[in-house]
Formats: sequence, structure tokens, C-alpha cells
Amino acid sequence: MHDDNEIIIENAALDVSSDNYEEFDQELDSSKFEEKLVQENALKGILREYQIYASKYLLLNFREGKKAPEKKFRINLAYISSEPEHNKIIKWNWLYGALATTALFCLFIFLAVKDIVDLKYCLIGGAITLIAAVICSLIFVYLMRDEYIFKSQFGGIKLFLMDNIKPNQKDFDQFFIVLQRAIDKAQSSSSIANRLVDELKMCRRLKDEGIIDNEAYIAARTAIFKHKQYKA
Repeated sequence: MHDDNEIIIENAALDVSSDNYEEFDQELDSSKFEEKLVQENALKGILREYQIYASKYLLLNFREGKKAPEKKFRINLAYISSEPEHNKIIKWNWLYGALATTALFCLFIFLAVKDIVDLKYCLIGGAITLIAAVICSLIFVYLMRDEYIFKSQFGGIKLFLMDNIKPNQKDFDQFFIVLQRAIDKAQSSSSIANRLVDELKMCRRLKDEGIIDNEAYIAARTAIFKHKQYKA
């Protein structure tokens, strides 16, 4: 014997209706705006704005490059995993390059001091290796990332990411804690069965809005259909 939610899922076959999204204000009410975090990298042209709305939604405004279009969308907090994936991305090859060129620079200094090689050549070689060391160091820092990737709770698809420590550690930690608490609170007000159905609707909406691609949506849909609460 199946409950109503099981019947909805099984009869849905392979999809959900695109006209059955969760209720949302047609016009945003400024009195419902809560904590906000803005992360910006002018050099990369990246802008990420996170705004909690009505204690239930997260409003996002993303631009992932100087020529990339802005994407504005919302996510219901009840359908996000409160434990994001934490990735530290470090391009060690650029650090090794910086260390190697620094060592060469020191070698040229040594050769000049000991008068082993003509000073003119030592100055040229030292200048080149010093510039190379600085460039490698800057690229190493530029490519370094420490990010949290938030995914949908049951579908497990990537919804958005946050860069750690930006704009500073205090503001980031404060917003991160508030966000996790808001997610836990939103999930506590709804059963797992209802969240499975509604998360599927949210993923369908995000696909229709161009926020996630069809491949991600199919993966989320498959995971939700395979959840133990909806097995025949």
C-alpha cells in the first residue's frame, strides 16, 4: 500500500509538471530580506550575491566572468544539503615553478658575488629569474581556491558555491552559520516524502530557467526516484 506521495511519484513516470512550482512572491517584499553576503573578484569579473529571503529561500545573483551573463534565481532552503562539499584547489606546479626560479635567482647572486660569471650576465639572468618567480607566485595565488559547494539534498546536484574567507573570514563565517541554521529549520518543517517531491519540482524549475543543464536534472530525478521512500 502506497501513501499519496508515493502515488504522485510513481504516476509521474519520468518527469514532473513544469507548472507546479512552489509558491513564491511575484514581487519581492523588502521587509522579508534577511542576511546577505556579497563575494566579488573584479580581476576575474566574478560577482556572487547571496540573500536569505523570508527565512525560506536563498536569492542568488551570479556572474562567473567578465563576459558571462548574470544569473538570478532562487533556491528553497528545505531542499539544500546543509553539509556542503569542501574543496581546496591548489595548483602546486606554479608554486614549484616559483621556488625553482627563486633558486636560480639566488644562484645568479652567488655567481656575481663570487665573481665566477661576468656581472653583466648575472644581472640579466637575475632579473629574468626574479620576474619569473614573481609571475609564478602571482599565478599560484590567483588560481588558489577554497570553496564550499552546496548540493540538493536528495538529488545531489550542484546548486551554487561559496568562496571561503570572502569578503573576509568574519563575514563569511557569520553568513555560513546563519545559512546552515536556516536550512535545518526549513527542513524540519516538512517530511522527507514531501521534500522529495518538492525538490524534484525545484530542480525542474532550475532546468527550465537554465540554471542547471538537462543532464544534471536527469541525474537528480533518477536519484530521487530511487530513494527508499519511493521504491515500489
